Amino acid sequence: MDRMKFMMFTWPENPEEFRISAHCIPYYVPNNSGGYDYTGLSPMVRVFHGRGVFCGKDANQRFNALAVIMALAREGELFHPIWGTTTAYLTDLEMEQESRPEHIVYSFTFRETDENGGIPRLPENEGRYG
Repeated sequence: MDRMKFMMFTWPENPEEFRISAHCIPYYVPNNSGGYDYTGLSPMVRVFHGRGVFCGKDANQRFNALAVIMALAREGELFHPIWGTTTAYLTDLEMEQESRPEHIVYSFTFRETDENGGIPRLPENEGRYG
């Protein structure tokens, strides 16, 4: 099976967990009676979550390579061997508590970009991202 890739990084083994959530945000406008009228949905945006383990002598280097890519703050091509290719940003990267030398447990989140290369705002992130 092909391996997952983001920009110049290729996973040595595909993440053990991979989830896709799709979101459309409902839009409302105030009406004359003090309520709100539904006006439609935003375009769909997908969020990709995953979790896995980097093992071996280069486990720390692999995690750090993803951290460097994240620090670049650039959109890139995300390829998953089953779900295909999209353009996304790496928005979250976490080393988890079970990690130890040569065994790095990690999780990540990618946010798909819109047609303008931006990341649409999602309601659950309102407090988190301002």
